[in-house]
Amino acid sequence: MNTWKKAALAGAAFMAAASLAACSSNSSGSDKSGSVKGETLTVGYWKGSDTENATFNKLVSSFEKKYDVKVKPKVYTDITTQLPTDLSAGVAPDAFYIDSSFYPYLQKEGVLADLSGVVNPKDFYPSIVSAFQTNGKTYAAPKDVSTLAIYVNKDVFKKAGIDESAIPKSYEDFITWAPTAQAKLDAAYGKGKVYLMNYNADLTRNWQFITADGQNPITSDGKSDLSNPTILKNLNTAVELFNTGAVATPQQVGAGDEGAGFASGKFAMALTGNWNYQVFKTQYKDLNFDIIPNMTYKGKEMTMQYTVGWGENKNTKVSKLANDWIQYVTGKDGMTTWTDGVGTLATRPDVAENSSFLNDNPLLKVHQDAIKSAVAWQDGVNLTTVVSSYGNFISNAFKKGATEDTLKSALKQADDDANAKISK
Repeated sequence: MNTWKKAALAGAAFMAAASLAACSSNSSGSDKSGSVKGETLTVGYWKGSDTENATFNKLVSSFEKKYDVKVKPKVYTDITTQLPTDLSAGVAPDAFYIDSSFYPYLQKEGVLADLSGVVNPKDFYPSIVSAFQTNGKTYAAPKDVSTLAIYVNKDVFKKAGIDESAIPKSYEDFITWAPTAQAKLDAAYGKGKVYLMNYNADLTRNWQFITADGQNPITSDGKSDLSNPTILKNLNTAVELFNTGAVATPQQVGAGDEGAGFASGKFAMALTGNWNYQVFKTQYKDLNFDIIPNMTYKGKEMTMQYTVGWGENKNTKVSKLANDWIQYVTGKDGMTTWTDGVGTLATRPDVAENSSFLNDNPLLKVHQDAIKSAVAWQDGVNLTTVVSSYGNFISNAFKKGATEDTLKSALKQADDDANAKISK
């Protein structure tokens, strides 16, 4: 059984609770006139930075004033386990955050309201809104998105005598170029002091190689298939990266993550998300960096997208108010307030095109442009189990000296471990 199922809905018990909730729910969510005045809406979310919290509160205040209602926030510290429990108990919020990777589980359990008549999918980037659609219906409205791109420390490159324009456009060419660039870093800083680039040992970052050529590492019946020959061949590119001697994981250089490794000068380049942009700008003001697109693989642009949407409890008693909230926060004005206030990427082209934050921070346009070719972080209801098993074994193959056989063994172990858990 996958992790979410263990933590959440126990089959018949949930269905009974859901049935009771459905019987007692008010499908209209307001009086016959359609007014929501005086109603209370509970919204579930997780807290972020101080800036995010302040911007969220701004949205709440303006919505309350506009509709003459009360919004009651409910903060989750682990929404993927706590929300299903609340849904089972009939105490879930009326509207709540949904990560794209968590959407398949919630949709399968039948707890989400159909928002097809509430939001217009054409308002959003197709590659993003599709992560919240099933059988042509939309079950969540994307509120923001992050993508991966490559950050380049311009000062480190200059000291080592590396020309930034010489960075290859493809991973295949990078593998050939990297040893020479690493030799220059070693000469400037000392051997092993600064690595050319990070590559993280986790499924969320390795997904772009794994899913190349249309591969699906989780089969249609929910089983882990990481060790299939095509995935093995694609992911062996990562093994080749480590064998250049120019690539390391953040943990191998003593950093908590790639952002910390890049900011502290342990990586000259970092494949990371736009969430680190604000960190670098505010906490590492002397960090002189550029942002370039992720490299291609097999001639195709590739990167990842991580998106969060607003979903609605199917059994809310204030559906009209919940609809109004979702329309407001993911509409043009609400999303502009959110993305400009937080400094994140818009999921609507009309917001991105007029974003004052993007205009003031043009480097981030690399991240925004990456949306068109980005792969969504999502793959069925057993993804979290596969992530855990993959993380337990992949580090054996992500180090210098590893071979394709090392990788094959690690992926086989990950499959066996994940499938044993899924079958329970």
